[in-house]
Amino acid sequence: MAEKEKISQTISRELLNMIEVGKFPPGSKLPTEMELAAHFGVSRIPIREALSVLRAAGVISSRQGGGSYVEERAATFLLHQIRIENDDKEVIKHLFEMRKILEPEAAYLAALRRTPEQLEQMEQALKWLEREFTDEEKMGTEADIEFHRSIILATQNPIMIHMIESLSALYERALKITLEPNLVLKQRRKAALKEHQDILLAIKMEEPELAKIQSVIHLKNAEKKLSLLF
Repeated sequence: MAEKEKISQTISRELLNMIEVGKFPPGSKLPTEMELAAHFGVSRIPIREALSVLRAAGVISSRQGGGSYVEERAATFLLHQIRIENDDKEVIKHLFEMRKILEPEAAYLAALRRTPEQLEQMEQALKWLEREFTDEEKMGTEADIEFHRSIILATQNPIMIHMIESLSALYERALKITLEPNLVLKQRRKAALKEHQDILLAIKMEEPELAKIQSVIHLKNAEKKLSLLF
């Protein structure tokens, strides 16, 4: 399993490089999964995963009628692609492992325990995030942190709350790095916003299992994007 993940990550980076050098310019259609599988000498499984990574990062999109197309602003994304220092890579990976443990369970508990006041706090944080995401000059880091923090507060679990408060500086540092590519990717910003909206809707509806699932989906998509940066 680990080997398949490694292959798909290598393929996603090679496809990214092909886009960068102009082999697949913005707006162009990528070869089919079968053609890419033949080109890389692999099965279609790692090809699908590699395309999923690029799709989650907003570099390509699927269109009606089938096929994957390079986003018009993909070149801008590549020009702004960040270089992450080794120390930061480890910090981000370790923090992300913690997020995958903490955040889905927090969403679950928030759906069960949130008060009307806490729901209002989450809604206000989401509105803040929406405003930030409509401004191409802003990353939305503080609003993103506040949204997830408001969910943790709604768990009414003092240990969880203490954990997120103690990690706030580290959380902000990691988010600034991982959100930077979103500055020029409108599609990814819209997708990330929709993921936050889905989490909040499940909490508002008092559906704990759904809230947990939506949180997992959000983190999986964020993790796919991270694989392009490491």
